[in-house]
Amino acid sequence: WWPIVTPVTAITFCAALQYYNWVNYRQPFGATITILALLAGKWVTIVAAWWWWSNYPYNFVMPSTLLPSALVLDIVLLLTRNWTLTAVIGAWMFAALFYPTNWAIFAYSHTPLAVDGTLLS
Repeated sequence: WWPIVTPVTAITFCAALQYYNWVNYRQPFGATITILALLAGKWVTIVAAWWWWSNYPYNFVMPSTLLPSALVLDIVLLLTRNWTLTAVIGAWMFAALFYPTNWAIFAYSHTPLAVDGTLLS
């Protein structure tokens, strides 16, 4: 469910701030600001709730990477200057880029590892 639900829920926040910035200021970087703010809040939660409180390792609670998707969404709005094309093309690209951009984060967990003669994956 993670690759399906995360982009759908994240794009709602992006669309709201992107609309506000575009209508009031004609600035096409609302999605990027939204994702940076959500990422900052997520890291505060990871450090405070997971690491300080329970000493849980960082690499098990990495936040998903949504920044490339947000940049593409903002670039589509910048180039087209059209809400309909941004909603159709930009939203599709936002969701389609989510899974491939997170491969690098989780690549270490797909590598087989030998510990004490036992193969782990």
